[in-house]
Amino acid sequence: MRPIKHKNGHLITFDYAKAFSRLTRSELNSLIGFIQTDYNLHISSDSDVTITSNKEFIEFYEFWKSKIEELKYRENVTYTLSVVKNRESSPTILAKVKWNYKLNGKVPKSKYTSVHICSVSKYFKDRESVDLKNTSLIYDAENKIWEYLNRVSPIELMKITGELYTL
Repeated sequence: MRPIKHKNGHLITFDYAKAFSRLTRSELNSLIGFIQTDYNLHISSDSDVTITSNKEFIEFYEFWKSKIEELKYRENVTYTLSVVKNRESSPTILAKVKWNYKLNGKVPKSKYTSVHICSVSKYFKDRESVDLKNTSLIYDAENKIWEYLNRVSPIELMKITGELYTL
């Protein structure tokens, strides 16, 4: 498919690499908004969309439909914090993150992945005084999860030409 120009003059390319080259958690909602707008304009467009086959259009449609779902999930990832006792080091706080998308290029067998957050001693005097609802711990945990997921599961998008790229 080729980029199409919408009635309002907006060229729909699905290329967000320049606008979101270093995507932050706070910018994710903006990215989702741009994608949804372009997606809806493209799907409902009465412009001639040059496609080589219905299969190509369906694959494009399915890719973006699932990608929007993934990005919305990244915005509010489900996780559980827990304290883990290590044999050779001090207890640590881990996040058990529910993740049904690719990690390191493959969909994992397990629906969960563990993310090391910090040592218990960073926030608390000892293991008994741990408060997993501590607001600064939660803030740091969510940032660590964001960083981890972007490292092992970078956001992969598709231009209207079918070319994949990573933010």
